[in-house]
Amino acid sequence: MKTQSAIVSLLVSLASVVLIVAGLKTMASLLTPILLSLFLVLVTYPIFAWLKGRGLPQWLAYMLVLLSVVAIGVSIVLFLVTSVNELVTYLPAYGNQIETQINGLWQRLTEQGVTIDDIQALSWLQPEQLIQFSLSLTTTVLGTLSNTGLTLLIFVYMLATAPSFSTQLKKGLENNPSALQRFEEFAQSTSSYLMIKGWLGALTALVQMLLMGLLGLDFAVLWGVLSFAFNFIPNIGFYIALAPPLLIAIIELGWLKALFFAVAYIVINNFFDMVVAPRYLSKGLDLSILVTFLAVIIWAWILGPIGAFLALPLTIMVKKLLLEPFSQTQLVASLMGAGSEDS
Repeated sequence: MKTQSAIVSLLVSLASVVLIVAGLKTMASLLTPILLSLFLVLVTYPIFAWLKGRGLPQWLAYMLVLLSVVAIGVSIVLFLVTSVNELVTYLPAYGNQIETQINGLWQRLTEQGVTIDDIQALSWLQPEQLIQFSLSLTTTVLGTLSNTGLTLLIFVYMLATAPSFSTQLKKGLENNPSALQRFEEFAQSTSSYLMIKGWLGALTALVQMLLMGLLGLDFAVLWGVLSFAFNFIPNIGFYIALAPPLLIAIIELGWLKALFFAVAYIVINNFFDMVVAPRYLSKGLDLSILVTFLAVIIWAWILGPIGAFLALPLTIMVKKLLLEPFSQTQLVASLMGAGSEDS
């Protein structure tokens, strides 16, 4: 009887998860600006609190943070729209160059005994396919910015109510200190992670832009901005950010210089990711490599492209606030962790 009850409980739990995921996927267009605003508040609230601690009136600290965020957001959007529009005008010329280079490559392959049928099998190597890839990538990036106005509007109200919300949360959970501690740990760790990841990503992108500038690569600043943005996507974000400038490098610089660019780009990224980052993110987010990889796929499927950017903070939120507090799901939370080398 106990076994049957346990099975029924498991099935009910699984059904509940499916319903929740289906609901989240249905509400993705509404949830994404709300979640973006929430994590933006987690990043900016410590700055807001620091300004207040320096003696600034609350309204002045609020206005300084708000205007800074709005100015940065609007500048990034305008820059991306302008750069992508300019890139689109260059695509036909790039297409001709790609076709010329691929025709030369095909000729060399034919001389080595590769048949026409073998070449035609490489349908992904067609110029129109490569151009379509670039267009789809830039369209996706712009699509993620379509709710910028709504996100900023929600952020305005969230930041304004953040001090009172924090006070009310502490008052409401004064009889449950463990829950309050989990909320505070989640907010502090997420805020710290996003800020450190942000400035490390900016530094990485700056060095990469210098590399592209020295090589004379077109749209170096655009690729740097994309590198900074995709820095927040674990495991696969780096490869997505590398693809467009590498394609342009092949067109403009030729295969050998493009290979040098790819190696240098990878070395720069790995230096900051594996040498510099662990010193500042020493504790990490306590997620296994498999979980971080699956998190990107699952959250991107649920929320769209923005889900990939918010995958780690959202996964930590689920782990810290929904799984760890309950005995029935503590094992799942433990299995999601990075584990210990000593164990």
